[in-house]
This record gives sequence, structure tokens and C-alpha cells, in this order.
Amino acid sequence: MSSIRHTAQRVRIGYKDDVLNTVFLKNYLDGVTCVANLLLRDRDKFSVYKNAVEVLYETVCDPLVSQQWRHSCLDHLYKPLLKAECYAHNESDRIALARIKIDMNTRRPVDL
Repeated sequence: MSSIRHTAQRVRIGYKDDVLNTVFLKNYLDGVTCVANLLLRDRDKFSVYKNAVEVLYETVCDPLVSQQWRHSCLDHLYKPLLKAECYAHNESDRIALARIKIDMNTRRPVDL
């Protein structure tokens, strides 16, 4: 779990190697899926995917991160979002996702 947190931090601040950025991001999302698959409760799986959505979206909106990295994060944002929707079985989870989506629709990333 700490490896995923460390990787999430690296995603958040922006991966420096332009050539490998898509591979790094794919590996992060694969790791998120592996962690979620190890969990038994859907609520826990939802939390893992929701956290990945938040990390990617915060990165997309951060003007201090390179534009190319922000585009890569935006291109992959739908993956954990769709998975989170699959595991949003209760009202509070659906409300949390709705808030994220509203924020995505109202808060525009700078220079994208």
C-alpha cells in the first residue's frame, strides 16, 4: 500500500521523463487495480479508486505541473472514475462521485 502512496505522490507532482510518462501512469493505475482487487469490501475498493480519481484530477488542475503530464493524467482519468462508479453502492458514495463530477464540470484546468 505504501508503494501505491509513493507512486501517487510522484503522479501528483508530475513525472519528469516525457518518454515514459504514459507507461508510468499505466503502471500506477494497474497498481491501484491490484490493490483494489485484494480488498474484500466494495466500499474499500470504491475508496481506492476514488483516491486515484482525486490524485489525477488534482494533477490536471495544477498549473505547476507540466502541461504534457497534465494531459496524460486527463487522458487516463476516466479509468478509475468508471471503476469507482461500479463500486458506488450506497448514497454517500454516489454523492461523493457526483461532487467530483460537478467540480470537473465547473473548475476548468488552466491552459488545457
